[in-house]
Amino acid sequence: MGASTVEIGCRIHCDGEYGTVLYIGPISGMDGTWLGIEWDNPSRGKHSGSYKDVTYFTTRVPNAGSFIKISKADNGISCPAAIRIKYGKADDSTVIPKLINLPQKSGQERHIEMVGMAKIMGKQSNFSQLTDIVLTGIVKQLPYLSILVLSKNRLRIFEGEETIREIYKSLKMLVLNDVAYCWKEILSCAVLWPFIEQLCVLDNGITTLEAPSFPIFSKLKLLSLDNNPLKNWSEVNKLGDLMNLEEIHLDNTSLESIEFPDASPIEKTNLFPSLKVLSIKNNRFERWQDIGELNKLKSLRNLMVNNNPIILSVNPETARQLIIAKIQGLETLNRTQIERSEKRGAELDYLKRYRNEWVTNYGNGTQNKLSDAFMTEHPTYIMLLQKHGAADENEVKEQSALIKDNLICVKIFSPNMPDKPMLIKKLPAEMTVGKLKALVKRMFKVAAQEVTLTRLFKEDESQKTEMDNNLRQLSFYSISDQDKIAVEW
Repeated sequence: MGASTVEIGCRIHCDGEYGTVLYIGPISGMDGTWLGIEWDNPSRGKHSGSYKDVTYFTTRVPNAGSFIKISKADNGISCPAAIRIKYGKADDSTVIPKLINLPQKSGQERHIEMVGMAKIMGKQSNFSQLTDIVLTGIVKQLPYLSILVLSKNRLRIFEGEETIREIYKSLKMLVLNDVAYCWKEILSCAVLWPFIEQLCVLDNGITTLEAPSFPIFSKLKLLSLDNNPLKNWSEVNKLGDLMNLEEIHLDNTSLESIEFPDASPIEKTNLFPSLKVLSIKNNRFERWQDIGELNKLKSLRNLMVNNNPIILSVNPETARQLIIAKIQGLETLNRTQIERSEKRGAELDYLKRYRNEWVTNYGNGTQNKLSDAFMTEHPTYIMLLQKHGAADENEVKEQSALIKDNLICVKIFSPNMPDKPMLIKKLPAEMTVGKLKALVKRMFKVAAQEVTLTRLFKEDESQKTEMDNNLRQLSFYSISDQDKIAVEW
C-alpha cells in the first residue's frame, strides 16, 4: 500500500486487529515511513504514542498505541463500495450460484438449490429502498434506517453538517458501544438524529456529562450508559431535564451516592419527570440513604439495584423489604413483580424495625419535629405511619434467643369444614409456608395434594393475603399473634 492511500484518521486492519491512523511519517533512528496506530483493542498496544522520549501522537486510551510499517496496513474498502459488492445487482458476467454444498464428513454430496436468487439480488440492488443491511464494517448514510448499530468502530466526527439530518429522519435507535466517543462528541453528532428515541453508548470511557441543548434528545426515551466510569451522581443529574426520558441504565458506572439536591427528603425532585425504569446494578452504593433518595423521583416504577454493597450487607429478603418500603410507587424490583401483600408486609416490618428510632426522635412527644438526620434516612416513615398507624411497642421488643419466646400464636380454621372448631397453634416465625401446609394437612386430615393458606389480619379481617410461596418464612408475611389463617383445598 502506498503512502498516498492512507491519511490521518484512516481505519486500518493488521494481523487480525483494527485501529485508527494517528501519525504518518518517519521515526528517529528507524528507516522508512511508519504509521502510528491507536488500536481498538488496547491490549494490542505498547505505548501511548511516544518512542525514545519523543511524542509522535497521543492515544485516547493509555497504552493503546504502537507503530507499524506502512506496508503492513490494510485500509480495506469504502462503505459504499462494500454495500455495492454485497447487495449490488450482478452484471452479465456474474455467475449466480444455484447449488450450495452442505459440509459433511462422508457419503454422497448433498446440496441446497437456491431458487429465485436473481430476483432477490435485483430487489436488493435498489439501494434507495433498503431498510436493513448486514455489514461487519461501517454504515454511514441510509435514509430509511430505523435502527443503526455502529459498535466497535472508530468513526471520525463531522461537525456542521446539519444538511445530513434528513438522511436520519427515520432513525429511532442508535447503538454506539465502544466507539471511543466522549459525551461531548456524542452531543456534537446528535444534531444529526432529531428523532432518536433510544441511545446506547456503553464502554466509551465516559467520565463527564453535560446537559443537551434543546432540541437535542428532546424525544429520547431510553439511554444506556453502562460500563462508563461516571463515579459522581451530579453528572447524571445533568440529564435531568430530558422531559421524555423513561428509562436509563447506569450499571457498572462506579457510582457511590445518589443525590437530588433540589428537593427535601419528603419532596419530589423536578429532575427526570418521566423516568419509570432505572438500572443501577454493580455500583458502589453503601448507604440506605442513597436508596431512599430514589423516592424523590416522581414516576419511578421499575428498579434494578442488585450487586451493590448496601444490598449485600443484609440477606436478600430483608434488602427487598427495605427497598420496597423506602421507595413508594415501585411495581417491580430486580425484574420481579411487587404484589400488594408483599408491599404491605414490607411497610409494616419497616415501621416495626425503626419504631424505637422514631420514638427517640419524635414519637415520645418531646420534640416538635423529626430530626433532619431521621428524615434523610427514612423519608417515607411519616407517610407509612399515616397509612398503617404506629407499631405496637410489644411488637418491637428485642426477641429472645429462646425458640419458645419467638412463637406466634395463630388461629387456624377451614371454610371447607365450618363445623370444626378453630385451632390455636404456636408457630415459629422461621417456619416456611411449605412446612405449615404439611402441618395443616395432617391437622385437617386432608388428602388433597395442594392446599391454600390465606392470612387474615386481626385488625381487619377483610384484609387478606394469600401465602403462595412455599419457600417463604411466616415472618415474610408479617404474621402476628391472634391473626387467623384460613385453610382451603
